[in-house]
Amino acid sequence: MMKVPKTCHAYYYGGLPIKGARRKGRLRIEEESLLFDFPEGKGSAKINLRIPLSKMEKIFLTRDNNYGSDTDLLNLTFRDEQEKRFTLRFAPITIVPRRRIALQKEWLGCLTQAIQERPSALRE
Repeated sequence: MMKVPKTCHAYYYGGLPIKGARRKGRLRIEEESLLFDFPEGKGSAKINLRIPLSKMEKIFLTRDNNYGSDTDLLNLTFRDEQEKRFTLRFAPITIVPRRRIALQKEWLGCLTQAIQERPSALRE
């Protein structure tokens, strides 16, 4: 059994075959799925992504210095309905740096555990 992190804001950094990177949206877990909701941007499509926890393969951290500060990105590898593999790059955010690091660790720990266990192990 594990605790599900609260819904939070996150930046989408790419990985999907959709135009437009680095957009702010919402990240949450509902039932047995991870949900990403990112609004329509300048020349980019709206993203409403639902990833079943059973389709997730691995999650790992990378560092990115392209946006003016050291950013830890979570890279989530999953398969879609056609079994095509994608690696989604995102970062849960909050204004206070110490809280942002704690939030990112919480999401990394939750998704790592969800990948290792069965999705029915989640509880609110």
